[in-house]
Amino acid sequence: MKNFNFFIILFLSLTCFLNAQSEYPILTQIVTDNANVFSEEELLELKQKLTDYETLTTHQIVVLTIESLGNDTIENYAVQTFNRDGNKFGKAAEDNGILILFSNTDRKVRIEVGDGFTPIITDIFSKRIIENIMIPAFKEQNYFQGINAATTKIIKLIDSPEYRDEFANIIEKENKFPLWVMILSGFFCVLFLGVFLFFGGKFFYEGYKQLINLFMGLITGKLSILLFPFLLILTALIPLAFSLPFIIIPLIFAVVMVLDYYEKGKVKNLINVVENSEYLTINSIIIFAIILFVIIPLAIAYFTRSKKEFTPIKFSLFKSDKKYSLINKNYSSGGVSSGRSSFSSSASSSSSFSGGGGRSSGGGASGSW
Repeated sequence: MKNFNFFIILFLSLTCFLNAQSEYPILTQIVTDNANVFSEEELLELKQKLTDYETLTTHQIVVLTIESLGNDTIENYAVQTFNRDGNKFGKAAEDNGILILFSNTDRKVRIEVGDGFTPIITDIFSKRIIENIMIPAFKEQNYFQGINAATTKIIKLIDSPEYRDEFANIIEKENKFPLWVMILSGFFCVLFLGVFLFFGGKFFYEGYKQLINLFMGLITGKLSILLFPFLLILTALIPLAFSLPFIIIPLIFAVVMVLDYYEKGKVKNLINVVENSEYLTINSIIIFAIILFVIIPLAIAYFTRSKKEFTPIKFSLFKSDKKYSLINKNYSSGGVSSGRSSFSSSASSSSSFSGGGGRSSGGGASGSW
C-alpha cells in the first residue's frame, strides 16, 4: 500500500511538471515570430544577423514574440521558456544565452539574461536598453526597429569592454544626484531606520526580559509547568515576534543600500547566495531560534535566579505565585510583574536550431509601453 501511494504521488508530481513545461514553447528558430509583428524580409534579416553572430562567437541571442501571456507574468514566462528542456539557450559551460521576449497584446517586453552574461549585460543595462531603445520604437509600432536595435546594442556591449565602461559611466552620470540631495536623503533614511530600530529594539528588550522572567519562575517553582506555555506565548514570544520585523527590515534595507552604492549589481548576487546557502535551512533556523529563545534566556535565568541567596532548582506542576496568575491585575493591565521586569504589549536560422544547455536565474529587465 505504501509503495502504491508512493507511485501515485510520483505520477502526479511528474504530470504536474510536464503540464507546467508544456505551457512554454520549445523554440526551433533563433527568431520565432508567433505574434506576426515582423514582415518576411525583417524576419529573414534578423535571423541571419543573429545566426551569423552565434556562428562567430557561440553566443545565442534568441528572439520570441507571442500574442499574449495569458495569466502569466512576463518575468516567469521568460525564465521558464529560457530554462525549458530543449531550449536552455547558450552553451552549458558558459551560460552565454539571451532571450528577448515580446508580448504583443500585453505590450510588454523582457530581456532574459543567461547566468554567464549577468556580469556583462547587467539588470541596469537591460533596463536602459528597453527604456531608451525598444519602448520608444514600440510606441510607434516599429517593432522590428526596436528589437533589431536592441540586439545591436547587446552585441556591442558583449564584444566591447571599453563600450561597456563608457555605457556604465553615462548611466552613472545621468543617475547621479547633487550632493545636497544625497545628504538630505541619507539623513532621512538614517532617521527612518533609527526610529524603526529604536522601537523594535525596545519591544525586543522588554519581551526578552519577560522571557527570562518566565524561565526564572519556572525553574524556581514560582510558575507552574502547566501555566508556563500559555504565558510564554502570550507575554513573551508574540511580543518578540512583533518586534523582529522592526529590527530585521531596517538592517536588510541598510545592507542593500550599502551594497548597491559600493558594489553595483551585487545585490542580486547576495540574494542568490542566500537562496542557495546550505546553512539557511529550516533546521538551521529552528536551531538558531532554540538557542536564542530557550537556551540563552534559560541560562541567564539559572545564573541570576537570586541576587541575595542561593535559590534551589525546583518545579511546580500546578501551583503558581499570584504574580504569574492569568487573572492577576498586573497581568490583565498589560503585563506580568515579577519585581524584575514587566512587559506592555504593543501593537542557426534553420529548423536545426536548438539551445545549448545554458541557464538563467532571472537576470535581466522588463518594460511595458
